[in-house]
Amino acid sequence: MIKYCFNEKTVSFKLSDLIYTKKPPTNYKSSQKYIQIKSTISALGLVEPILIYIDGADGTAKILDGHLRVEALKDIGEERVACLVSTVYDTYTPNKKVNRITIIQIQRMLKEAVRVGVPEDMLCSALNISSDSLKSNLSVLKGICPEVIELFNDRDIPKNTFMILKRMIPFRQIECANLMIKFDNYSKIFAQSLYHSSSPELLNDKGKPNIDERSGNRKAIERLEKEMAQVHFDTQKIKENYGSNSLKLTIVISHIKKILENPKVFHWLLRNKKDYLSELTKISDIDKLT
Repeated sequence: MIKYCFNEKTVSFKLSDLIYTKKPPTNYKSSQKYIQIKSTISALGLVEPILIYIDGADGTAKILDGHLRVEALKDIGEERVACLVSTVYDTYTPNKKVNRITIIQIQRMLKEAVRVGVPEDMLCSALNISSDSLKSNLSVLKGICPEVIELFNDRDIPKNTFMILKRMIPFRQIECANLMIKFDNYSKIFAQSLYHSSSPELLNDKGKPNIDERSGNRKAIERLEKEMAQVHFDTQKIKENYGSNSLKLTIVISHIKKILENPKVFHWLLRNKKDYLSELTKISDIDKLT
């Protein structure tokens, strides 16, 4: 049987009635992420509803995901917001298991927005970027073969990596894309290494490395590929246990916070185990597992 974790329809709530479940980051209002969120809401309105949970004990609406959006709405002067109500009190899943948007998906959405007639100045205002940055985002995949775009569709690839791949012919682009996936490495440095190890016939006319550069880099690339193979093997072993370990650590942090909220326990630690209290406090302040 399928059990829904969220109600089907959004519910409007007063912003002042929403209870925060975590503290916003220090100086968050000056961060690029917050500025972009605020610009997007100002230009287009709220795209993604706030996720909340209604506490049955006191009837309060607790924010599961969307703290910065709530702050941006308050700054803009809004009084109410559309919320999606969760049936379970789970702040872990919405924040840790969301699929982040990739540069390829961003480029497709921008192209679609332009195609349907959204003015460029509106897009620039919504994303808080310049006209030149918008044009750069729209052309980031120009020169990349469709097969590579399909391979990288759901992966977070740096823009500079695409810039290097464009300097190769489609066949070599596909080879390099498969190597990056194999080693789980999409960095600019790795892309440059693959570029410099390429034969002249696999490169476009502009920016080909000379013979000395290729001969000097080929041995380094061979060594790098062996090292990357080992790193990939070690990384896979870590990934197998990462999810369960992250969940365990999140539960531990939550439990420590509850312990420290007990006045008797807190004062006993303060009197008898100040060093323990200091370390437990540091652990309870962790808001992101890396």
